[in-house]
Amino acid sequence: MPNNALNHKLKKLKHVQVYNKIFKMIQDGTYSPGMQLPSEPELAEQLNVSRATLRKSLALLQEDHLVINKRGKGNFIREIPDNLSKIGYENRQHPIKACLTTEIKEVELEFRIEVPADAILASLKQETPVVVISDRWYHTEDGPRAYTLSFIPIEVISKYHISLNKPDQLLDFLEQQIYQREVADFSQSLFDYTRAGNFSATKYILSEDEQFILIQENIYQQEQLLVCNKHYLPLNQFELFIQSQSMP
Repeated sequence: MPNNALNHKLKKLKHVQVYNKIFKMIQDGTYSPGMQLPSEPELAEQLNVSRATLRKSLALLQEDHLVINKRGKGNFIREIPDNLSKIGYENRQHPIKACLTTEIKEVELEFRIEVPADAILASLKQETPVVVISDRWYHTEDGPRAYTLSFIPIEVISKYHISLNKPDQLLDFLEQQIYQREVADFSQSLFDYTRAGNFSATKYILSEDEQFILIQENIYQQEQLLVCNKHYLPLNQFELFIQSQSMP
């Protein structure tokens, strides 16, 4: 291979070389789990590379779940996940709790009762005189990072004896009970990409780059739709683990 072609190829792969250097420093304990990396200018200078090259390397490290970027704080070494012991999404569970990469510290709830508009009835695929509309914001140590909008037919509120005078009952039903086998039989989820997360969440800015994964989730008890959920997670804080088996 001519020297100029080899040099061009090596230059293109420089971010991979930087990735390998940082990976080795993680392995040998120079950077341990939870530790913050130096700022991008400092790290680029230490590794003698441009910031553009460093950012490509950091993007790969984030992609491989070795580094996590915390908005306004910097890059941190992640705990290495044990995927063999992780409960995958093949088991029905709360999508945000399953897919958000940062720990949820608090769930903030607001709700209102309305006569459903045609768009809501279309989402529910059934008639109901009144619907409970719930907003939930998921707070981490870095602030609100995910949001869920829920539609619950009033018949479901009555069936499961949920007192709307006690918001904790509604929160427990939406966060815990609805994913239990004795309450709901199955769910259907559609994963999509959206840029509507911030203005859907209304109360908070969840992501500066406005890129979100939208999970539209319908939860059923037999043929009855219990809850229609729209979950919004920032794209850069989303991961999905599924353990699959070969077809028989």
